Amino acid sequence: MDGNKKQQRRTAQMQRHAMSPQQRETASAAICQRLLYLPEVQKAQTVLTYAAMPDEVDLTQLHVSLRRQGKVLAFPVTQGQGIMRAVATTDDSRWAEGRYGIREPIGAAIPPDRIDLVIVPCVAFDDKCRRLGHGGGYYDRYLPHCSQAVCVAVAFETQHLHAVSSEPYDYLPDKVVTEQTVYEREEE
Repeated sequence: MDGNKKQQRRTAQMQRHAMSPQQRETASAAICQRLLYLPEVQKAQTVLTYAAMPDEVDLTQLHVSLRRQGKVLAFPVTQGQGIMRAVATTDDSRWAEGRYGIREPIGAAIPPDRIDLVIVPCVAFDDKCRRLGHGGGYYDRYLPHCSQAVCVAVAFETQHLHAVSSEPYDYLPDKVVTEQTVYEREEE
């Protein structure tokens, strides 16, 4: 792994860990509200989202709102070696603890081309919407198969870096939403 990525990941994680639980809760609520007003979220019918780790952006409020609107919510299930799949959920879905201690739904995978919107967490990001994840490459391998989906990363503003190290295989989200603003990727 690129040493610069390791250092950037460490720096951004320290910034995120430095936030108080109240700051994370307030910022998460603001991010959920900002997401609800995005045209991509409003149009989407099937949304691949995630179950947050304790210090990540918590999208629970968004999930409740999207379910009320009748949207299908899917969550990632990791299978090792950077492979993941998306499993659609309902209020009655069963869940288990996954490989990294993250809650994952139990069920059959849905085809990636059925997903309209993907909301991904990140460890760090920059103005060009380059995203630094946890380093497993799960989203980088899966997202190219989501041919119909818009990809939106979410993060706290404190995770914003001047320039994130990026490789050709790193998947770039279309937008990054923070509690303060929406960063949009410019086509190059």
